[in-house]
Amino acid sequence: MSRSTPHTPDTAADAVDRARLALDGNLLGPALDHVRHALALNPRHAEARLIEARIRLRRHEPRLALTALGQRPDGEADLDPEARPEAVMLRAAALADADRIGLALGLMTTLADAHPDDAGVLRALAGMQVHDGRSDDAIRTLSHLQQLEPDDRGVARTLSDLLAERDPAAALDALGPIDAGSRRRAARLYRRCERLAEAEAHYAELLEAHAHDAALDPGLHDEAGGVAEAMGENHRALDRLMPAAADPATDPAEAASMWCRIGRLHLHAGRDAAAGRAFFCAARRDAACPDAWAGLATAAHAADRPRLRDRADRRLQQLTDRTERRRRLAALVPHAHGAPGRTEPEAADHSPLQRVLREAEVVLRLTTQRHPNRADAHYHHAVCALARGEADAAGESLTAALSINPNYAAAAAVQDTLGPADGDALLPLPAA
Repeated sequence: MSRSTPHTPDTAADAVDRARLALDGNLLGPALDHVRHALALNPRHAEARLIEARIRLRRHEPRLALTALGQRPDGEADLDPEARPEAVMLRAAALADADRIGLALGLMTTLADAHPDDAGVLRALAGMQVHDGRSDDAIRTLSHLQQLEPDDRGVARTLSDLLAERDPAAALDALGPIDAGSRRRAARLYRRCERLAEAEAHYAELLEAHAHDAALDPGLHDEAGGVAEAMGENHRALDRLMPAAADPATDPAEAASMWCRIGRLHLHAGRDAAAGRAFFCAARRDAACPDAWAGLATAAHAADRPRLRDRADRRLQQLTDRTERRRRLAALVPHAHGAPGRTEPEAADHSPLQRVLREAEVVLRLTTQRHPNRADAHYHHAVCALARGEADAAGESLTAALSINPNYAAAAAVQDTLGPADGDALLPLPAA
């Protein structure tokens, strides 16, 4: 079937109509031909100039777009106060594409001041502000835009992301109703707000929704495991971390970090052999991970395997200086089940256990003050207090942990062992 040859438009308006149709079909060459024909018939045809500017922008020709709009490429021409908003937006877009973002923002800010309720103008301005890293300005623009278009989920998500670091509670409010596209954002924000039960509920839904995906999302499992760990759910945290840590597709450094967390969970529960295996896996995935070797040395010492302990400690010495080595080993003390009856690997080279416990107690007490709604912070403070023989302080911290998470099995088990004050007696620490 032969194609009919379209007749040449008789008027500039007809040529503009053809140009607009060609542009809608992304036929940039024919669209530009029609624009040229329209301008040959009427050099001052405003709509033809606008269409040419759009074509030039799609072809990444910002200087020619500015020329079409009657603006010099240096952006020094005066802005006609009667100019159509569309023309100003095209000029700003062309300036931005020509790496003149400051001039583009100036145009868009002036335009937004003149048209404060034009959603299209505000959207373009916010996009430039976000691109240029002007977070405060973007937050103000997006907040106003959200008032104009409360159902725009893209605006809500972007505004929430900008607010997340400085004010997670405000970010949650900006996010609005939680749907599938915003559930992970909401879960992260709930955790940042220390609303762990709500974070846990959303992570559980996310894991269920992605349970049958072909590729596992290590980040999701890492985040969900962290929430379970913060709630004192030892086995749930392990169930979430293990698949991602063991997945060969997981980045080696990320996998090593997860194996170290798994090792600490096992140490916390008194499973020394399992902890050793986890730290060994961490070292295999990333041989330059100091935490892996510190954990392996600690687990080997707890399991009375001096040769493995010495080997891990030698490797740790190669990776860290003396101060850093001591810090990493001491950091594992609050996680070690039964810590009062143990000593650190090569204790003479590090610090006496009681001094380490005293320093750890200060850090953990400050942590409970900064994060009063984290059950695990109160629990670890209780463990450390018990190791130092401070049963009253431990009891207060355990009560706080159980008031946040009544199902915190480890905290309940320790609380059951507490009886009347017994001087400086050190109580045994049960497994989590």
